[in-house]
Amino acid sequence: MRTYLGLRALFLLAAPVFLIATPTSICAQSPGARQTSLPDTGASFTSDMRLLDGRLLQMTREPLQRSGHSFYAFALYVADTAGPPSVYEYGVESAPLMNDPPGIADVLRATVRKRQASSATARTVGIIVDSIAGPFNKAVDGSFGPPFRRFAITELEDRNGRCRRIEREYHFAKDPPGDGRDAGTEFGRVVYGDARVSRCRPRSYWPTETVVATPTRPRLAAPIVRPLFISSLDNHFSVVGRFSGALTVFDDSIVVRFDSLIATRRLPDDPQRIRLDSIRVGVGMGSDTAWSPVDDSRALSIESDLAKGELIERKNVRFVVRHERREADDDAWLVVTFHITVDRDGDSDSPQPATTYAHSRRQVLASEK
Repeated sequence: MRTYLGLRALFLLAAPVFLIATPTSICAQSPGARQTSLPDTGASFTSDMRLLDGRLLQMTREPLQRSGHSFYAFALYVADTAGPPSVYEYGVESAPLMNDPPGIADVLRATVRKRQASSATARTVGIIVDSIAGPFNKAVDGSFGPPFRRFAITELEDRNGRCRRIEREYHFAKDPPGDGRDAGTEFGRVVYGDARVSRCRPRSYWPTETVVATPTRPRLAAPIVRPLFISSLDNHFSVVGRFSGALTVFDDSIVVRFDSLIATRRLPDDPQRIRLDSIRVGVGMGSDTAWSPVDDSRALSIESDLAKGELIERKNVRFVVRHERREADDDAWLVVTFHITVDRDGDSDSPQPATTYAHSRRQVLASEK
């Protein structure tokens, strides 16, 4: 049971407030390495930030649709390890006696600082808080209650001092239209608006000595241009693919052009319903047993169901990876990430996001073959 169930179930109990950072594992994403330092444009996300943003937003939907009131606040972090990027929750042991999401978020921030001061276990921290333009105790009954404006506000910060604030307006929509209700969306379906991203003031969760200085970047004498072939067709993944084309490596970016891009499913006994949402290209960093794609490109949107044996093909596709040249690139590789939605049990109301990968050979970015 997630922490927020305690928040709602125990909300009115006259008990003292006890807050702790409970390492409740949310998931371990595909194998990963430590975060790299990116130029801070004010809108760019690291892969850790993108991961936390999606998880935090996902956590808000169920309590909102169940209660018709508020999700209050949640805090997650990506553990500072060289292995697979694992996401944990800073939890609440007992329900606070405050009908105040910003107050709960402040307590969670204090909890993060306390934990980081004693043991800097996080490399990226995310907090999401509910913001309602109206009397909080009257913002009830979802789509059947007062139409107050509502915002989900997310703060993401990493150990390099990069900070992002994301505002999303949301509302309850009657689903189905009219007065129809079901157990999953009793108070209406939550609909989120577009994200508004801005740079924010860091909350300084990390002691000064833990902030990583940006290393001096190596420079190329000339761009690297070479052919590129990637295939995962022999792997036992839900979605696999084959890619052929060329890459051009610059000091601050990598341009990948695929003449042909194919995605398919080849597991004969896979009963799952799978939707291929999008494809990204990033740089693979780490070891053979602990790695992750970093500096992912923008997504190529696919948004198509993928039946067993079916092929999805795109031609003349271009990806731009914003990546500052570094010494480790000589042993790095390129990774194609398939972002998919999996319906494991045939219940279309509870699909799960997932990823599968295909990667090139090592040293494909090396300055010398």
